Amino acid sequence: GGTDGGAGGGYGGSAAFAFAWQDNFDTLDTSLWQPQSFTWDGNQAQFTPDNVSVADGKLTISLTNAPSGSAKPYRGVELRSTKTLTYGKVSASMRFASGSGVVSGLVLFYTPYPNCDWNEIDIEHLGNSSETSQLNCMVYTGTPVPNCTTSVTPTQDPQVVNLGVDAEAAFHQYDIEWTPAGVKFFVDGALLRTWTANISLLKLPQNILLTIWASSSASWAGPLDNS
Repeated sequence: GGTDGGAGGGYGGSAAFAFAWQDNFDTLDTSLWQPQSFTWDGNQAQFTPDNVSVADGKLTISLTNAPSGSAKPYRGVELRSTKTLTYGKVSASMRFASGSGVVSGLVLFYTPYPNCDWNEIDIEHLGNSSETSQLNCMVYTGTPVPNCTTSVTPTQDPQVVNLGVDAEAAFHQYDIEWTPAGVKFFVDGALLRTWTANISLLKLPQNILLTIWASSSASWAGPLDNS
């Protein structure tokens, strides 16, 4: 959220939603957001709270070089909401990051880990193209595994779409509408995708994640480049 089109949803949408909360990022409110400190295989960045800042009504999350001798070559951010939602609308005014191999996103994620079930909704901007982003929904189609020691493997349904805007040059409003009938993705009020394939399995409480990281998959996000 922010002053340039906050969580209230300035462009309307396809359904009625009751306003819940909004953050204009006048400060970093740790009762609403918690920066994480972890990483995973395929992510060339270690998450750190040091790469989160707030100034002039804007939240900035940064990808930077890691200190010499670090296990990962970069440092990034996952800023996770303390609140969860089960169905609803999430709106954010964002300018995505540029740079080949850089992934920045607005994500909804069921966060227990190891993840014995899986629900996830993604708007992921891949830095190898300024006008396209990947819209994805991920669910576990098997039987949930209580008290698992290794996360289950989700089924995903990614689709790279043309946003119709340069996502790196200016702020735009991104909306995710999640209901029992499906997931709808919008940019500046324009519907980009509707997902319904396994919607009956997408029903777990999800946190809101604001993320930036470095992908090791050159074929997906582009080759990494220190610049």
